[in-house]
Amino acid sequence: MSRRNYYDIGDILAGQERVPCVLRADLDGLGSAGSGSASKVHRNARWALPYWMADRLNEEDYVDMEVSPVFSKRANRMYAASPESMQLRAICQHFYQFGLQLGDMVPEIPHVLRNMYVQRVIKVARIAQQQGQNVEALDFVQSLDKTETRMLKLCQEAQSAISDWHKNQAYGLKRAAVMSATTGI
Repeated sequence: MSRRNYYDIGDILAGQERVPCVLRADLDGLGSAGSGSASKVHRNARWALPYWMADRLNEEDYVDMEVSPVFSKRANRMYAASPESMQLRAICQHFYQFGLQLGDMVPEIPHVLRNMYVQRVIKVARIAQQQGQNVEALDFVQSLDKTETRMLKLCQEAQSAISDWHKNQAYGLKRAAVMSATTGI
């Protein structure tokens, strides 16, 4: 298990993403958990399990965990070719957090995540600075995963604070109510 925060709801939700697994041994009483109706699950059966479960079962040698299709070699090539056009929300709502969890399994994932994030965050910041939204910006905002959505919100709040500061509305000294009451002013 890599880079997981037990109390972070984003990490918990990212751990719910399913990964393909191959069972290493016959198991009784788990047939209803998979797609079959039999009570016995046979060795070499393929299952898609939540990452948190597959990771633990892989450590205990019950399953062989495979790379999620979200980070397959083909998908990583698509991410590298055109990171801004990827619909990350449709692919995996917690794309970056799930990728960090799989980082030990596939060594190139952190590099893919970094390159995507650097290219996409520039566009996120540019959209936050725009006063009016255009159609292209709305399409891109709808493609953001949860991490990028938080970044967009922070950028918009920062842009609003800068705008207030330029208008001298951010910080102003005001007379305390106590002073006004005692001096009669």
